[in-house]
Amino acid sequence: MKKKAIFFIQIIFYVLNAPLSQAQDKPILQKVLTFQSVRNGFIYDFKFPEKLYLPTSIGISILVNNLGDNTFRLEANVNDDTWQNSTVIVEPGGKRSLQIIIQKQKENGAAIFPAMNGLPGGTMKSTTYDTGIEKIRFQVFSKGNVSFNVSEIKPFGHFVSAPEISKSSDFFPFIDKYGQYKHAFWEGKTKRDSVLKQAINEETINLKSMPGPSGRDRFGGWADGPKLKATGNFRTEKLNGKWWLVDPEGCLYWSHGITCIDFTGAQTRISGRNNFFENLPDKNDPLSEFYSASRRGDTTYNFTQANLYRKYGAQWKENATENILKRLKSWGINSFGNWSDPYVYLFAENRVPYTVGINSSHFPDIFDPSFRESIKSALNRLDSRIKDDPYCIGYFVDNEQKFNDLTQRLIAKSGISKSGLPFLKYLKNNYSTVQKLNEIWRTSYSNWQQIDTITKLPEGSKKDIQFFDLKIINEYYKICREEIKRFATNKIYLGSRLDFHFYPSDNNQREIQIIKIAAKYCDVVSFNRYRFSVEELILPQGIDKPTLIGEFHWGALDRGLFHVGMRGVADQNQRAETYYNFVNEALNNPQIVGTHWFQYSDQAATGRGDGENYQIGFVDVCDNPYPEIVNAARKIGYQMYKIRYEK
Repeated sequence: MKKKAIFFIQIIFYVLNAPLSQAQDKPILQKVLTFQSVRNGFIYDFKFPEKLYLPTSIGISILVNNLGDNTFRLEANVNDDTWQNSTVIVEPGGKRSLQIIIQKQKENGAAIFPAMNGLPGGTMKSTTYDTGIEKIRFQVFSKGNVSFNVSEIKPFGHFVSAPEISKSSDFFPFIDKYGQYKHAFWEGKTKRDSVLKQAINEETINLKSMPGPSGRDRFGGWADGPKLKATGNFRTEKLNGKWWLVDPEGCLYWSHGITCIDFTGAQTRISGRNNFFENLPDKNDPLSEFYSASRRGDTTYNFTQANLYRKYGAQWKENATENILKRLKSWGINSFGNWSDPYVYLFAENRVPYTVGINSSHFPDIFDPSFRESIKSALNRLDSRIKDDPYCIGYFVDNEQKFNDLTQRLIAKSGISKSGLPFLKYLKNNYSTVQKLNEIWRTSYSNWQQIDTITKLPEGSKKDIQFFDLKIINEYYKICREEIKRFATNKIYLGSRLDFHFYPSDNNQREIQIIKIAAKYCDVVSFNRYRFSVEELILPQGIDKPTLIGEFHWGALDRGLFHVGMRGVADQNQRAETYYNFVNEALNNPQIVGTHWFQYSDQAATGRGDGENYQIGFVDVCDNPYPEIVNAARKIGYQMYKIRYEK
């Protein structure tokens, strides 16, 4: 986004005389940066006179004061790294703290805390800034002109390296029997089994008092809104310049969803890490049923399921499912996002519409019949009830598919296999003779057979690779669509959840080409978008299709976990406010037909299989809802149809 006009900026700052690496917990900026009447998109770079080092702090805290009459969102990053950033929403007259966590990879303590991306003490496995911070970039997002000041830029938190924090004689085990971090206290932390049981009665009263928004049909569509053609299945339609989903009864539907609604959120590896955990059940304990083995043969333990057993008893799965479905309706959530449990979304009572995800195999070997067969097999393995279920919105095929080096990957893998032949055929049609190809590729092949056996393409073939990569992608989406429509003619093909987080602002031409191909075949083009905003997410010029946000999230460090996820904010209140703002922006984007938060429950404090241990749930490891984000979901979910239709 380009810098917009600036009416007036007053900048007054004072940097401490002490070396910046020593200025811990003291203001780096003692006075103020004042910005008067700046517009949406305004960018300002605050540069430090010398590099800032934070060896004993978790990150930078920035105090933001709204001096004007308009609410605005301020986003900030360090060293132009758009992954090392945070955001805050400030109302007129408000003063808020924006915290940017500086993620330290070199101190990841892998030997001490294996398979954990975030560690006790503040280490997070991501980009490292041990080389110093040179600047902070501020960007304003607002509906009108805003005035504000920034003051007290200073380090926050106390960082302790993995080796140092683990030296204490009483540190291990550091995870209690509920899967929580032992050495900290936070609001909502579970201490006794009786608290879990007591929570059932308290939540029952809460859910009865707010059973869900009024004016909805059984699918969560807008019963009080316009009536369109009812087909018995979900479909898409554009109305008054905005794309919608239409539910089986012909009501307008906007998909307000959560992914991974299941019972596996806090499943974590035990093997090689037994010293992490206290009071793990022995084989005679009823809770021992929640041990299992991973694909690699490691022993794992599912703290989510163990806590549900403690809470609901032996019938925990049925009882928890009944409560989940009541929660979703009460929270204004009307969709299951990807990777949710069929046991839950096919449950007979209080049903909620759902999406289904399948995975292909053999990609990018899409010219081999085995690729198409892999999609057929994946669809045929689904529960037979899904195919004709009116509650099924549609199907994703794959997730964040890697579209890089496709032709080269085929050539390297296959030689003269079925996969290589289409490329050779393309070359023959394009060049007619080997001599003409040699001129362009700057090669000296004597015949076509020689080309057919190569496993590495030369530098001169770059344009042909680019062309054929797009041919592969086109064929990929074409086959996926054909198989989805063959299997379930009337269901929506939701695409592959593209991970183009910075489209369109990065003007990445290859991403634009891929999006155009996806839009050619998908009923809805889906994006996993780990950004704080979706306002600018519009398909390339000339393409008019609905889009869906398949994943987004942010977390905080105030509830006992060690990592904020793909994006982070200061606390649960900011997590909730930013959620409301994101969904509200999506409702006002004419192409977006839904947002799906990743994910339903927090990940295990000690990490899932790949080490992710993010505080990103609507509920914690003990099945306690986070009231802040739940209230935000209700606030936007109860009014979303009027927002979408009337604005």
